[in-house]
Amino acid sequence: MEMLNKNNKGFTLLEVLIVISVMTIIFSFSFFTMKSFWGLMQKNMFLNQLQSDIYFAHSYAINQQETIIFRFSSINQQYQAVTKDTNDVMIQRKFPAAIKIVESNIPSFSITPDGNVSNFGTMILSINEKRVKITFYIGRGRFLIEEQ
Repeated sequence: MEMLNKNNKGFTLLEVLIVISVMTIIFSFSFFTMKSFWGLMQKNMFLNQLQSDIYFAHSYAINQQETIIFRFSSINQQYQAVTKDTNDVMIQRKFPAAIKIVESNIPSFSITPDGNVSNFGTMILSINEKRVKITFYIGRGRFLIEEQ
């Protein structure tokens, strides 16, 4: 049996408690930061998905020479893209719980086979209590997303 050497260095209970306390404080701050970061990521993911879906519907209309109707529903909190002739649903997505349509004067628009958009207007979304304005321009399917 080996004898304990008095020169062995170790941590006292007080030192361990201080380190655990400091780590707890750091983790509690990161939790609140993570919550706001998740809201930002959810907003960015939704807006990127919406943008990609509009571009997909636009390119599908041109490539397949079909008219696509892109609809927004504030009641169901969703959007969808359907073919005009066969009424086939190409895209249907529900809004996340934190995203709501606040105001809109464009419930739907058509994308024609030559790539033009039939209607123009604006839509205001509330995303994590921040407002985002989406403006749809008539013509070649251009739109602008801007935070207010």
